[in-house]
Amino acid sequence: MVTLNLGVVDVAYSDADGATTTGDVAQYIENDYHVMRTFLELHEDEIGDFLANAMADEIESLAQGKPVIPFASRDVTTTLGDRVIEGQSVNGRIEEAFRDYLDSREWQTTSGQTIDAADAGVSHKKKHPNSSKNKARAAFVDTGLYQASFRAWLTNDES
Repeated sequence: MVTLNLGVVDVAYSDADGATTTGDVAQYIENDYHVMRTFLELHEDEIGDFLANAMADEIESLAQGKPVIPFASRDVTTTLGDRVIEGQSVNGRIEEAFRDYLDSREWQTTSGQTIDAADAGVSHKKKHPNSSKNKARAAFVDTGLYQASFRAWLTNDES
């Protein structure tokens, strides 16, 4: 059975002396806020269309005798907390949809929850992260590393 996985490429945050990684942050965010699960639930049909279209494109290329570049052609090794998963990258469409989901604050609209730091404009991309002059930002996009490291990939779980 082929499984779609959502996770992050495990990268250390530079301001945390390498002690905190995107995998740690993703696991915390998922356990407490279910951001990826909510994304999947909201965009399930769209993600299905991405996968179906990619497969149809491969079949069409094959039928026309063109070289096939599989949508799952890039090997990915990623970590979510202490779990390492290896598989094949799906394509950038799911990853782009996730970034848009965070930027447009869909999670917040759907869940009804707020993140105080985001509402206060705390941003570690700025020289003064806690300045009262900072405008509110989307939740979970403080440094942008979590958002940028998000990946979707397939694994073939032969049972």
